[in-house]
Amino acid sequence: MPGHGPEDAAGFLYAALRSGSADVLNLLSERPTMFTLQTRRALQNKLRDNKFYQGSIDGDFGPGTQRGIRRAYGLEG
Repeated sequence: MPGHGPEDAAGFLYAALRSGSADVLNLLSERPTMFTLQTRRALQNKLRDNKFYQGSIDGDFGPGTQRGIRRAYGLEG
């Protein structure tokens, strides 16, 4: 179905992070595997494109990705 792929999901997650959604921050921090591998990779790409993340695009939300998520949310410089 158009408009509901991993790229779209990552776009919504990224926009929610940037707008200060604590719920999305908590889900991405505590339960990232509830999102598909493709969505996690797409979010890593989005974070990298916006200079919040520089690691590999592997869908693994390790320390680097978590730092990027917090930066996008506004918690770290």
